[in-house]
Amino acid sequence: MPQYTGILLTGGASRRMGRDKALLELDGRPVIARLADELSSLAGSTVIACGPRERLEYSFLGLPQIADEYQGCGPLAGLHAALTHSENEWNLVAACDLPFASAEFLQYILRYHAQAYPQDSGTAGGHGADAAVAVSCQGRVQPLLGLYHKRALPALEAALSTGNFKVMDCLGALNVLYVPESGFSLAPPVPSPLYNMNTPEDYAAAALLAQRPANG
Repeated sequence: MPQYTGILLTGGASRRMGRDKALLELDGRPVIARLADELSSLAGSTVIACGPRERLEYSFLGLPQIADEYQGCGPLAGLHAALTHSENEWNLVAACDLPFASAEFLQYILRYHAQAYPQDSGTAGGHGADAAVAVSCQGRVQPLLGLYHKRALPALEAALSTGNFKVMDCLGALNVLYVPESGFSLAPPVPSPLYNMNTPEDYAAAALLAQRPANG
């Protein structure tokens, strides 16, 4: 089986939230700490893509921080930098505005990918998918939760060098496997792993979801 690097995407401006989303607490823990644990349970190593500079606020995790080579270019630049420095061909990616992303959901993506492209499971250098990303039950693609191969790097580099910083546009240049959330067994009231948290209102709702007992 391939070995994986976990990539934790942080470093956004958080303009709508007004403070660093990664350090917001849910059920008594910073989001970044919970996601780091989820990634580390599957990956041989985990790194933080942290934007233009290392952040002292993240040092309590004891994880390597990777600064963007293309500064001020959003999450595409963070993904590019982390893939460039990754020691593994395959990489598990989660962004800090997805507070309920889980190891279980990432395992589901890995299984889905292995079934669709068995050649990728046999060798890290296979020629199957470049990426496998999640699609919500509402049909919305979430490109910052999934699996990326280092062979996606030329497309990321081309997009960044020409000033196109939209991750969704970059997916159009890749062979992408779209993994439906609807195939993942999720018993209510467990929050969706694709819940997106960008505003204070989103955070307030997430805090309530995080406090719900598992039995509802």
